[in-house]
Amino acid sequence: MDSLNVLESLKSWLWELQSSFILLWKGLLNVLAKPFYLQDTAEQLDVIGVGSLPVILLTSFFTGAVFALQTSDILREYGSTASMGQLVSFTMIRELGPVLTALMFTGRVGAGIASELGGMAVSQQVDALRSLGTDTIKKLVTPRIIACLIALPLLTAIGDFLSIWSGQLLTTYQIHQNPSTYWNSVQQHLKWEDLYFSFFKSIAFAIIIVLIACYQGLKTRGGTRGVGTNTTKAVMSASILIIASDFFLTKAITLFIIHHHGHH
Repeated sequence: MDSLNVLESLKSWLWELQSSFILLWKGLLNVLAKPFYLQDTAEQLDVIGVGSLPVILLTSFFTGAVFALQTSDILREYGSTASMGQLVSFTMIRELGPVLTALMFTGRVGAGIASELGGMAVSQQVDALRSLGTDTIKKLVTPRIIACLIALPLLTAIGDFLSIWSGQLLTTYQIHQNPSTYWNSVQQHLKWEDLYFSFFKSIAFAIIIVLIACYQGLKTRGGTRGVGTNTTKAVMSASILIIASDFFLTKAITLFIIHHHGHH
């Protein structure tokens, strides 16, 4: 009986995965097709991108400062405090920046999209749009996909810079290091491939967040309770997927870079 339950849950999970990928595919195909809902896209960019800026700025600032605070003692012990800039920038740009920004983005934007679309689904606004002959995926999903794909990489880049800068502030006041020493360390060791790392990760995380949020929102049933349940499910699923996919993305990008350098 247990094995049957496992099979059933696996089957429903695979079905959900397939449905959400179909939703993404349709949403992306609609980007190039008329009519272009430019106003909807601009509104979503404002709500998703500009609206998420304060929380991303705060998170990034304190993350960079805390990371510098934690590592300053260790580096001081080994007499290599001059490497502080390199360590903070490398960790923030490659790893902590994209992941933390994506998790904060999930909490705010993922929940917002799922609850908004869920509310429209249970109040039959989605059905009303369909009955008017509107392509609901084009009208509701595509603007959100575009907005997330633009907003998250930009927010990640802003967050990365702010966390490196807050690391420098802390280094200056904590271990009285000259700011130029810190920035020289950043400049000397930061490579283009580190920025590619951050960019590709943020694109992948944006797809995960918007995909799960839209899918869970549109399939909501059962009134306001259903909206709450599906919103929670969207945030939980996206957060777990971000952390899990981060491992595989890091592995894949690292292998690609090694392979690329091997050819050169």
